[in-house]
Amino acid sequence: MSSAVRGNMTGAGRRLWLAVAVSGLLLGGCTTTLTESHTGGNASGDQVKLDTKSARVVLMPIDIELFELTAAGLKEPKANWTGTARVHVTAALTAYLAERNLRLARYRKPADLKAARRDVQLEKLHATVGGTILVHHYDQMNRLPTKRGKMDWTLGSTARQLGNQQNAEFALFVFLRDSHATAGRKAAVVASSILSIIGTPRVSAGERVGFASLVDLRSGKVAWFNALYSDSGDMREAKPARKVINDLLSGFPA
Repeated sequence: MSSAVRGNMTGAGRRLWLAVAVSGLLLGGCTTTLTESHTGGNASGDQVKLDTKSARVVLMPIDIELFELTAAGLKEPKANWTGTARVHVTAALTAYLAERNLRLARYRKPADLKAARRDVQLEKLHATVGGTILVHHYDQMNRLPTKRGKMDWTLGSTARQLGNQQNAEFALFVFLRDSHATAGRKAAVVASSILSIIGTPRVSAGERVGFASLVDLRSGKVAWFNALYSDSGDMREAKPARKVINDLLSGFPA
């Protein structure tokens, strides 16, 4: 990860890119998509399964950012790409859940500034918890003994305040990062593909990484979590964005 981006990323973002970097090395440059879904407990401790007729789910603002990958491997944030991708991803999420007849409510920003700041901090907390899950649940070597292998993570009591304010039982959080190569970077990819024949590691042309969480707002617990890694697709376009969301929500309990 480049020093130009590292300083602006959260701890969760750094852990996520570390996990993805390891995956990239293992993949050896092959075009592929990897997802892994885990289900935790609901407020009663049972495995969660949403009742599409009654469950009330609020879709939180999507934590998404797109980068341009330069020839030197630096990731430069692109606000216009991010804005376009946000529109396509939001539409894809809405369509995915509508197909499952799930009652989805769009997040309503509170008029009260204190409540609005609380929600922003909750979104940041989700990113941090998601990064921690990647490190301490997905990587069995780093699993915490106190968790006993269970998907046992929480956003805390603040989640209940969100549930009351949004009149929802669950919240769906989405974290996505996407990078696309410049012309110079693409040339380097072609060159590295040729060199890979003689054993030189291939250069990445970009990748999609992220995770989604379904949080039980009655308890704050992460009821379901799925992580995504893909080196194909383009969320700046509607159809590829839909494919990314279909993969990201693979195993969704509804």
